[in-house]
Amino acid sequence: MKRPKGYRGFTLLEVIVSTAIISLLVVLLLGLVSQTQKTWLYTNGRMEQFRGARDAFDAITRRLGTATLNAYLDYDNPTNPTSVGRCSNLRFLSGPTAVTLGATTVATNLPWMSVFFQTPAGFSTNAQNASLRDALNTWGYYLEYAPDTTARPSFLGAGQAAPLWRYRLMEMMQPTESLSVYSRAAASPGYTNVDWVTDALSLPEGSRPCHVLAENVVALIFLPKVPPASQTPPYTAASLAPGYVYDTSRMDAASPDPNLNPHNQLPPVVQVTLVAVDEESSIRKGAVLAGVTNVMESLFQNALNYSNDLGVLESYLRTNSVSYRIFTTDVMIRGAKWSMTQTN
Repeated sequence: MKRPKGYRGFTLLEVIVSTAIISLLVVLLLGLVSQTQKTWLYTNGRMEQFRGARDAFDAITRRLGTATLNAYLDYDNPTNPTSVGRCSNLRFLSGPTAVTLGATTVATNLPWMSVFFQTPAGFSTNAQNASLRDALNTWGYYLEYAPDTTARPSFLGAGQAAPLWRYRLMEMMQPTESLSVYSRAAASPGYTNVDWVTDALSLPEGSRPCHVLAENVVALIFLPKVPPASQTPPYTAASLAPGYVYDTSRMDAASPDPNLNPHNQLPPVVQVTLVAVDEESSIRKGAVLAGVTNVMESLFQNALNYSNDLGVLESYLRTNSVSYRIFTTDVMIRGAKWSMTQTN
């Protein structure tokens, strides 16, 4: 259609075509904005779901790096000395522990890892000690699988709703003025090397120096490792704690190799792994998550199989459509003075 001579406007066809193009562009733009918004909301939602676990992981690695033993050299026998060796009044203990199911502790070999140590955190419940910023505390991390009845506000009552079972990452913070590591001497009758931990954890509910650090943490793994500089044949990273156990108060069973003797010396490196699930999975897949304890029975017993064992746990969670996230890193313990030449 030809425009009349001197006509400066648009024809009807041109208006229709341009309107159609603009409409198409608007539809495409709206679709792109909608998809971007959905992606952002999904990503942000997942970040929020695992924020508690990520913050807890950061807290563990930060605090673990400050562990101390304050070791010193002394005679092996004050009355009849034959040699000089490392000594310390402090302790470091990590490895598999018993599983806590509600108020019942089931003594099993499930690899529900825990770690306990002393650190100069300066934590005190006594106002007079507030200025002692570098005073020693006993710190620790472990898992519990228990109902939420003890965590509910009292006004809700115990029978208002069915209890919700959750995996909970617990943090132990023993204040300076009540360090059980000093109340138990190695020569005490019945001393079992772990009394400095069990004395605090066996206190009545509400009196234990422990609190929930994060929920929905289904696995916590600590692997003390040989430092890279010492990983020469026949030693590998896993040689230091082949069964994941590291106890500075033991001289024999933890490692029969005298070059890897953990007695009174901190592990130089600890690999920390945390596996968390989201709250939605915890609600929808309660029975599946309860089965994690059965899956873990044969896992994380040999440090050489760490990667394969972690893959088995991941496969179980993926197969059952559980949304999860794994956090892992190597923590360098700054106070460690690792030596492979001292054998006592």
